Amino acid sequence: MINLGQISIWFGLIAIGISSVGYLVSYATEENTVAQYTAMLSFMAFTAAVTFASLLLMLIILNHEFVYSYVAHYSSRDLPLLYLVSSFWAGQEGSFLLWVLLGAWLGIILMHKSGLQESRVMLIYNLNNLFLMILLIKQSPFHMDPFPPADGNGMNILLQDPWMVIHPPIVFLGYAAYAIPFAYAVSALWKRDYDGWIRPGLPWAIFAYVTLGAGIIIGGFWSYKVLGWGGYWGWDPVENASLLPWLADTALIHGMLLQHTQKRLRKTNFLLAAFSFVLVIYCTFLTRSGILADFSVHSFADLGITGWLMLFMALFMAISFGLLIARVKDIPVSHKGGIAYFSREFGLMAAMMLLCLSCMVTGLGTSAPLITRMMEKASKVSAEFYVQTNLPLAILLLLLLSVVPLLSFGKNTASQLVKKLPWAIAGAVLTTAVMLWHGIPDINILILTILAGAATGTNLILAGKRMRKRFTFSSAALIHVGVGLMFLGIVASSVYDRSQKARLPQGVTASALGYDLTLSEPQIFNHGKGSRLEIPLNVAKGNARFLARADIYQEGSSGGRPQRFVHPYIKRGLVTDLYISPVDFDAGNRSGPPHQIYGEKAAANMRQRASVILEVSTKPGMTLLWVGTFLMICGGTMGIVRRWRMPDVK
Repeated sequence: MINLGQISIWFGLIAIGISSVGYLVSYATEENTVAQYTAMLSFMAFTAAVTFASLLLMLIILNHEFVYSYVAHYSSRDLPLLYLVSSFWAGQEGSFLLWVLLGAWLGIILMHKSGLQESRVMLIYNLNNLFLMILLIKQSPFHMDPFPPADGNGMNILLQDPWMVIHPPIVFLGYAAYAIPFAYAVSALWKRDYDGWIRPGLPWAIFAYVTLGAGIIIGGFWSYKVLGWGGYWGWDPVENASLLPWLADTALIHGMLLQHTQKRLRKTNFLLAAFSFVLVIYCTFLTRSGILADFSVHSFADLGITGWLMLFMALFMAISFGLLIARVKDIPVSHKGGIAYFSREFGLMAAMMLLCLSCMVTGLGTSAPLITRMMEKASKVSAEFYVQTNLPLAILLLLLLSVVPLLSFGKNTASQLVKKLPWAIAGAVLTTAVMLWHGIPDINILILTILAGAATGTNLILAGKRMRKRFTFSSAALIHVGVGLMFLGIVASSVYDRSQKARLPQGVTASALGYDLTLSEPQIFNHGKGSRLEIPLNVAKGNARFLARADIYQEGSSGGRPQRFVHPYIKRGLVTDLYISPVDFDAGNRSGPPHQIYGEKAAANMRQRASVILEVSTKPGMTLLWVGTFLMICGGTMGIVRRWRMPDVK
């Protein structure tokens, strides 16, 4: 049987190799037309090959061709169409193909936007695609099984959610985009054009910030909505793996803006562009090498690509840092003299330092399983480590967001600043009053909240003023408003949330946090390879009454012991969310084994003796949190539009 998928991947590898050689010859011979056209056509052939391979994988998934091991492992005949589609990227092999596909499409745009820098930029960009294609050859989704099963394993229940359909493509779009500012930066070092890469590279850096940021936010929302633990960010090592390059890229964007306007930080920006991209590879290594397998439920098993990931990470570090070291004496420094401490320049640099420090301490904690396994038994740090190390950095960052946007470049005076502070003071007073009303848990939290209010107030008025000039001029202010609201939501939802457990026998009313809850008759439904227990609850508070439905899913496992997943009920409110999560269910089947949750015998007795243990929580400030993150993405998108223009190139 001819394996068209495997053939197309090999064809894509050859095509991207030819394209790379073509661009190298084109640059070495001063834009040789034949070589450049050969490189362009080969890149288009590479894009066509990976697009064909992707369409083919989707087709064999939809046709349930379980002769392909990947299809058998991540899909099944009973999966709805939406989750059949998302099984494309449910595993490592498919997600690598998705990464290559998105990178190829972005490369077509880059090829036409890079102007006279095309040969250099595309050559560097191609190295990333070449690396990913080698990984695909090593671990292909088109490997065939000589003894295919009649049906596939299906998909993890937790991944059967619309938000997890769109989360991986957005994250991998961000990962693919990180290679573009890196390509521009290395190209500039190569050509000794130390400023020419900023203007064309900036919109791509913002695009990477927006796409990866949106993926992180969607992952947090999915966690809150599906997992039942009541949170949206647990400082899980795999969660952090996406956060690290995002923090470095955010620092890079600020540095690029400073270089564009003030001709400063040339060396720093080259370093940040390299680190942002290398962190993508490093975090891919952490999450896909099996190192985090015992410390994160989101981690992938080692498929034998660890050595390749380490090799390519070392290669890109050698290229970027080697060129930087070779050129460091040639890179000009700013002739504008020293920087006034009371200036926008100093504030932007301070913000960059804080973002980099947050990236470093978070990266250190995330790498703990790797570091500790070299010295002793592998272990990870607690979530408290991340909170304690990042809290002072967040306080300082919010202080900068409250003041720096009001400053101009060059020296400022205190009297000039004081005249611009009323909105910051108003925001601080308002949030302080709200916190005093609800109680102050900690002095650090109080300071954080005051500054989050001040940052929101400062940037809200600035966003309004800049929108009146031109809508896209408000992009940075809108992002900063979002940051302020996000921190207010984080404080409210994590400090002022309340939780209480309640046991509800069927037909009996119990109270928790002022809500009266009554368990109606639970129902069991088939769900894929397992079953779903629907727990209907009549909820009342004052004159308000509504029906809440929480779920407990059960699947079989290879060890024989069933796996249980809970799905909470969330009633969203403008100020506070009501969050009801099942903890345990007793069907009255006293003769069953202790771990049995429900079954046929239990269902027969359910009407008389069913009971459920619930955790009922109120979570204030969630609307602020989600609105804040939404504004951060909207502001970033506006920033792309503002900066997306044909660059002047040399």
